Amino acid sequence: MNFITIVIVLLIISFLVVVHELGHYWAARKNGIRVEEFGIGYPPKLFGKKFGETLYSINLVPFGGFVRIAGEDQEEEADKNDAGSFANKTPWQKSQVLLAGVFMNLILGFVLYYILFFFTGFKSFYIPMFFDYKFKLGNERVYETMIFDIEQDSPAYKAGIKPGEVVLTVDGVGIKDVYDLRKALVGKAGESVEVVTVDANAQSSVENKVYNLIPEQNKVEGSDENSAIIGVYLGEAKSISYDTVVQKIFAGPMHVYNMLSYSISTIGKVIGISVETKDIEPVASSMTGPVGLFNILGSIVEDIDGRKILVLLDTVAIISLGFAFTNLLPIPALDGGRTMFRIYEGITKKKVNPKLEAKVHNLGMIVLLALISLITFRDIKVW
Repeated sequence: MNFITIVIVLLIISFLVVVHELGHYWAARKNGIRVEEFGIGYPPKLFGKKFGETLYSINLVPFGGFVRIAGEDQEEEADKNDAGSFANKTPWQKSQVLLAGVFMNLILGFVLYYILFFFTGFKSFYIPMFFDYKFKLGNERVYETMIFDIEQDSPAYKAGIKPGEVVLTVDGVGIKDVYDLRKALVGKAGESVEVVTVDANAQSSVENKVYNLIPEQNKVEGSDENSAIIGVYLGEAKSISYDTVVQKIFAGPMHVYNMLSYSISTIGKVIGISVETKDIEPVASSMTGPVGLFNILGSIVEDIDGRKILVLLDTVAIISLGFAFTNLLPIPALDGGRTMFRIYEGITKKKVNPKLEAKVHNLGMIVLLALISLITFRDIKVW
């Protein structure tokens, strides 16, 4: 990964974080809460300038940003007469500030999907289906020949076929599912065959890819002696189109709903598998940390072209939704966890002990950092 790619990826991730923090900033200002600092990057500070009550700073660590809001630190004793302090606002006002970052990430998702659909004719890219799921909004189309994985040193691997491509034909025979592929390869071991695929994110047949490769005999015990393999593992993928005028008008939020609901459903099923098997690996392998995100974005940016710009838009939208969903979880230290305390205050009309809440959030932060470290270690090994 070259220097320019690294800089661009850092800017993209920083942009997503800054958009999130802008939500907190605007909500705080709207509710009369004093914003002491809005920073791009993380300290140490390079330079800053104060406008009104807020210091706007540029910081040395070029990764994300932050907002420092008066009275948000529970470990400090709040001045009860300070009308601009977060600590002295109502639970509803505090919740608005806490959830505004999530709201901004969702809005960014809407906007990016609208831009994407303008160029794709209101049709989504292929969505890999790891579990059975029917999208509630829009019109879905099923593809059962998406390549999820490729066996090392197999004919497909040597020919340069990549995961994410969809198999269309083998020697001119249309392939609609894995059974069609098996039939098309019968008796072809050792012979040259033409495999036509299309990238999962392609928008026209002009981008079809043609590979000439030589299948190998299937040596799996019990296999027919005439059966052959090329070393690909196929799975189901879906695309969603928004065809009517109403669907096109609301395509952004509709697609955000589709992607979030599918993600939540998938996470629930993965957790269910982990509980049933008493094995944390299914959950761990489904998570991606900072290194994983960096490499996903880097692989797109490094070989960018007109089509991959759309792929990048789609990926950034998905990451933005991921930020929103993660921050909404009722886990201490996250926006969702902090909001749970505000909901408790609103229902009981009793204020939570600030120092006790601070300890809970600090503990949550330690757990989150430990989890991120483990995921990062795994991502480094994988990538």
